[in-house]
Amino acid sequence: MVQPELEINIIGGLKKRHPHAMNYLFKRHYKPLCYFAWQLTGDKGEAEDIAGEVFIKLWRKHMDFDSLRNVRAFLYIAARNACFDYLKHIQRKNASHEELLFLAESSEEYIQHRMARAEILQLILYEVETLPPVRRQIFKMIYLEDLSTAQIAERLQITTDTVRVQKARAINLLRTQVLKKGLVYFPLLLAAWAILAHAGRGAYMIYPG
Repeated sequence: MVQPELEINIIGGLKKRHPHAMNYLFKRHYKPLCYFAWQLTGDKGEAEDIAGEVFIKLWRKHMDFDSLRNVRAFLYIAARNACFDYLKHIQRKNASHEELLFLAESSEEYIQHRMARAEILQLILYEVETLPPVRRQIFKMIYLEDLSTAQIAERLQITTDTVRVQKARAINLLRTQVLKKGLVYFPLLLAAWAILAHAGRGAYMIYPG
């Protein structure tokens, strides 16, 4: 929950086009928006372009927002619409994108689920920064740099067993921190658990931003 004083400061700064306001919003929402757009388009480069363009639109409409909740809604709606436009543009070239477009446009639940996963990703990335230094470094090397256990062990001059132990401890600590955040809304909890479960199996790499 954002403190009222901070919200007033950010919204006021946005209306006056102060860089600190945009920097705050960019840091908070850019990676989740990239991940959200990536889920819909399946194209990392296009997702990053869409996220960047959405912030340009936000800057142009800087006087239109009275709360951070309004800003968040605008960012995701604008990103969703941009993703749909992109998919419509290429659907004739790729049948899988046509199927994805149909699914996304026909199901608000689908969009909400993708938004939830994007928000949870932001939470996890934030919590990663609170891990002890060695665990944080190993976690990032695995899930951001996509390095193998052997590669990490060689780079850090430690044993592969140490890498595995630190990885497991990082995952368990992140799971505990997610629960402490009070994610009592069941779909959000499931989304968080899915991301961490995939990470724990090495089958999911956090958005490669």
